[in-house]
Amino acid sequence: MKSIFIVSGEKESGKTTFLINILSLLQLNGFLAGGFVALHNIESDCYEIKGVKTNETTALIQRVASFEERPHHFKFFPKGVEMGNDCMKRLLIHPPDIAMIDEIGGYELRGKLWSSSFTQLVESPIPLIFTVKDRLLDKVVAKWRVEPSHIFSSACFNDTDKAFKLIKRDL
Repeated sequence: MKSIFIVSGEKESGKTTFLINILSLLQLNGFLAGGFVALHNIESDCYEIKGVKTNETTALIQRVASFEERPHHFKFFPKGVEMGNDCMKRLLIHPPDIAMIDEIGGYELRGKLWSSSFTQLVESPIPLIFTVKDRLLDKVVAKWRVEPSHIFSSACFNDTDKAFKLIKRDL
């Protein structure tokens, strides 16, 4: 069974920071990671997608309405969506030691954004770590029939060394 790690927390809880810290430890220890993280610019309320291997960034989404108007509260930038899908497709062609996806959420649960690419990644043998909001965790696990090796909650976010050792053991 392949290793799947989930980083679960609320908005602004530190999921992405935790993932980036894990990425640094993996790279320092010779592991090849691929995938992307989503970086939030609080001032513009815009998210950029950043490739783990390339460090390339591009705009992904920007808030255009209040949360109550979801799922139409964000404007998506096609180049950012394309970058995420392309990144996952490259992972399938050139598998890393672990794939990192930040984040899987409501859009993917409704079959949008990068739902199809994520499905292919979950079905592949590539070890995976991804982020998800707490309120969507059970739905994501059920939709993709994921059997997590470990779920890191916000209580774990201050101990990346311990998390890294757990991940390293399973890789």
